[in-house]
Amino acid sequence: MARTGLKYFRYGILDPETETYGGSLQLGKAIDCKVSLDLNSAELYADDGLAESDYSVKKGTVTITTDEDDDVTTARLTGHEISQDGEMIRKDTDVAPYVGFGRIITKMYEGTLKYKVEFICKTKFKDSLPDEKTKGESTEFTTPTLEGSVLKLKDGTWSKTKTFDNYNDAVEYLDGLLTPEGGE
Repeated sequence: MARTGLKYFRYGILDPETETYGGSLQLGKAIDCKVSLDLNSAELYADDGLAESDYSVKKGTVTITTDEDDDVTTARLTGHEISQDGEMIRKDTDVAPYVGFGRIITKMYEGTLKYKVEFICKTKFKDSLPDEKTKGESTEFTTPTLEGSVLKLKDGTWSKTKTFDNYNDAVEYLDGLLTPEGGE
């Protein structure tokens, strides 16, 4: 299937003890998402050939670009404080929470649209500041990027994916992953 679109960035704060999420939160409109994995690479040769191999996931990195760098969302994802008057305060002692992060990829196969949810179970985002430049002879948009480490849950799960024929079913599934049992 050819991937033709990206939308619906969502995240939820992960409780590290129970490994449940506190609800589906919006992250801004999706522009770009890149996931890179660091894999174990061990091979055992025996009887003049490859007998065993391990290419399991050690860790990874997710880099996302959104249309907005809302201070409240950025503070939530990076562990910073928002004061009563709306000022984001960054301290070197701040600790980012673990979050689950998901998105919906639009795909086309044999002329039919499908919607694939790709969900990373445990991510920790870090601070980043956007590149800025002055307006020249023409307007040029720049967008904020966040980078996070991809980790595994206690049982080794790091990602979940599921493809749907209907966009609304994909939205419901992704929001359900981030909603506590018995939640809304």
